[in-house]
Amino acid sequence: MRLLPGARRTAVSAALLSAACGANKDGLSRPPDVSASPAREAPAAQAADAPLPGAELFIEGRVLEVRLTVAPELLRELEERGNQEKYVRASARLELRGQAAQELPEIGVRYKGDYSLHHCWDESGGVRSYADECAKLSLKLKFNASDPELRFAGLKRLNLHAASNDSTKLHELLAYRAFRDAGIRAPRTLPAQVFINDQPRGLYIAVEDVDGRFTRAHFPEAPDGNLYKEIWPNPAFSDAEFREALETNEERGDVSGLRAFAQAVGSASDAQPSGVELGRFLEVDALLRYLAVDRGLRNWDGVTAFYSTRTSHNFFWYHDDGPAPRFHLIPWDLDSTFWAFHPYAQPQESVTAPPVPDLNERPVSCERRVIWEATGGERVMPARCDRLMNWLIESNWSRLVELGREIAAGPLAAERLRERALQLSQQLAPLVEADPTLEVGAWRRALAELDRILPTLAPELEALLAQGLIDERPPEQVELAPPDDIDGVTVDAGLHGGSLTNFEFAAPPASAAPAGVFSYADPLAMVAVSWSTLEPLSGKADLRFDFTFQSGPEPYDEWAGVGIGSAESDLGGFSRIIVWMSADRAREVRVRVSSAAYEQELGGIAQEFGLEHVVGPEPQPFVIELSKLYYPTWAKEGWEEGQGFSADADARARVLQRFTGLMFAPSATVDPAGKLSAETETGHLRIDNIYFR
Repeated sequence: MRLLPGARRTAVSAALLSAACGANKDGLSRPPDVSASPAREAPAAQAADAPLPGAELFIEGRVLEVRLTVAPELLRELEERGNQEKYVRASARLELRGQAAQELPEIGVRYKGDYSLHHCWDESGGVRSYADECAKLSLKLKFNASDPELRFAGLKRLNLHAASNDSTKLHELLAYRAFRDAGIRAPRTLPAQVFINDQPRGLYIAVEDVDGRFTRAHFPEAPDGNLYKEIWPNPAFSDAEFREALETNEERGDVSGLRAFAQAVGSASDAQPSGVELGRFLEVDALLRYLAVDRGLRNWDGVTAFYSTRTSHNFFWYHDDGPAPRFHLIPWDLDSTFWAFHPYAQPQESVTAPPVPDLNERPVSCERRVIWEATGGERVMPARCDRLMNWLIESNWSRLVELGREIAAGPLAAERLRERALQLSQQLAPLVEADPTLEVGAWRRALAELDRILPTLAPELEALLAQGLIDERPPEQVELAPPDDIDGVTVDAGLHGGSLTNFEFAAPPASAAPAGVFSYADPLAMVAVSWSTLEPLSGKADLRFDFTFQSGPEPYDEWAGVGIGSAESDLGGFSRIIVWMSADRAREVRVRVSSAAYEQELGGIAQEFGLEHVVGPEPQPFVIELSKLYYPTWAKEGWEEGQGFSADADARARVLQRFTGLMFAPSATVDPAGKLSAETETGHLRIDNIYFR
């Protein structure tokens, strides 16, 4: 799982694991004076006609109840050192509602997660945090931790995902199903309700583990091949690294198949990829369907996310052992799906980094691109810079278009997704109500937002396919107004809609602030707006906004802004607004469009169509692309009956037709929990030369 604004994986060394107190050869921690479980007969070997692993568990419409009993000292160890990913001993009672419960006297349980375990321990000084998403963490159950022959529904392990970053709790349930509906062999899921020592831990998503049982269930005709976790067929990897990624057949360690695949990828030139050579390793249609579903779900943290130049993220490769062995791509960790936008290809909301080339774009360069924050350190390589990805898309585009349109009309069709989401939400409702970490009202608001998102997925995928293969456009030069216009004398009459506003008044304003200018702020903030002649951005004067934030009691309590009003006007003939800005230091500034349409046509919703820009001390022009203005998800959460809109594009057009000004909101400096980093913070924003193109 990856959390905004991105995260690093936390590696735990084998030495650290073996040094943890109470470790036994079975990998379990035990209380010091607890006797071993009574010996019992190992289950008989699975009969030839026995159900495949997981078949008796993953039944649509059912809920799994998980009751774990953990000795107090082991539970304390789990809470204090859960980031070490070490199993502790527990007993389990597992009941698939509608069937008889099963008692497992001794299994292993641990916390799981990449970023979350680092975030919830290391970022709080090594002490477990219970704030926000740390209140409930994902779990992994190991049924054969003590008894090598013990299985539950034919499984050795089961993942219980907390879905802390998914307010709907539907993303994984819907996304894995969409992959399976598209013919991709993907993990199965079902809702689970978890208790530890009879205390409710709440709603989890039970997700099938990708291991040898998975390959036996999903590839019964060739179940004993090599399974690799998150390593790409890149010749830059050594055989030792390929072996380290093995999830099955580790003892044999034969990675010659993946080595041959990687060498074929490496020898494929950009100009003339060796389709015949690569095609013998793959079911090409299956990979094209995979890419179509992945992009259609807006899965920003998946197989197209090359955080490393050598490999992408959240997937498995399975190399089957059939008569004509092929590599199969298996999706993993799908909670980062169903966003209102794609934060890399189509950044919005608080994402200030520029777009990363989409699947159909040939990148101008293969330099790793900044993501999330324009001034941040997280980066990703454009997917088309990978040879295999480029070959799949460049050489098979017409087939990708054909399969992608089938998927848009099938697994991603709005009516299908909405119907499934409705069924699942009805199933989850009592589990959400009983979850001590969830608030029912917030969950229902998240469902309403998901319902608005689902109909946009297939059209976005179809639009991408219709666009065809294109070249990434180099950075566009800002079209600046002539110097004589920028510094020419104008009148003090607010924002001049459709023309230049440069604050070069022949006479000073009657008051400190020019006409049509206003400010707004939280109750604790102090703000001041002035017509300033002190070192203006250009000419003899500009608009200066001074602010002091003071720490409020709740996260994100600190906010302030300045607005410049205009007579109502239609911006339908313009594509962008250019404005010069500078700030006391690098700050994110949200520029929002004011309009009469919010109140009179959209039910009185907040005036929030806008874009974010990172503004620093150096004065420079910023381009506000009107086609990219978006309405943030957090603002939609406050809508009441009769408010809002169903399509951003339609609402944006209505807002621009009744334009009444601009608002500028500089950000406060907050910590990861959203609290002001200091008790007070003072800064300023300067604005000049606003014109339309």
